[in-house]
Amino acid sequence: MKLTIDAKSPLPVYQQVIQAIKLEILSGGLRDNDPLPSIRDLAKLLRINPNTVAKAYYALEAEGFCEGRSGSGSRVKVPPGRQDGLRQAMLEGEFKGFLEKAATLGFSLDDVTHLMERTRK
Repeated sequence: MKLTIDAKSPLPVYQQVIQAIKLEILSGGLRDNDPLPSIRDLAKLLRINPNTVAKAYYALEAEGFCEGRSGSGSRVKVPPGRQDGLRQAMLEGEFKGFLEKAATLGFSLDDVTHLMERTRK
C-alpha cells in the first residue's frame, strides 16, 4: 500500500489518508478483509500524529470501508454494490478540483477541452 501526504494540500491530512485508502480499495490494491496498518505504524510511516490516523480509520469505518476488530486491528471491508458509484464520485471530486484550479489560473472550458484532447492521444 502506497500512501503519501501532501503538506501543501488544502485538504486536511486525515482526509488525505481517507482518500488514499479509498483509492487503494477501489483500485483493487486493498481487498476485502486485508489488514490495514496499525494506527501507530501508519502514523510513523507517514510522520503524522497517531490521532490523525485514528480519526481517518474511524471515518472509514463509519463509511463502511473498514472494520475495527478488538485485538487484531482494522481490516478492509469492501462495500458491496457501492464500488462503481464511489469510484465515479471520487473521479468527479478530483475533476471538479482540477476545473476549479484551471479557472483560478484563468483557463476557459475550451482550454481544458483542448488540453484533454491533446493529452488523450
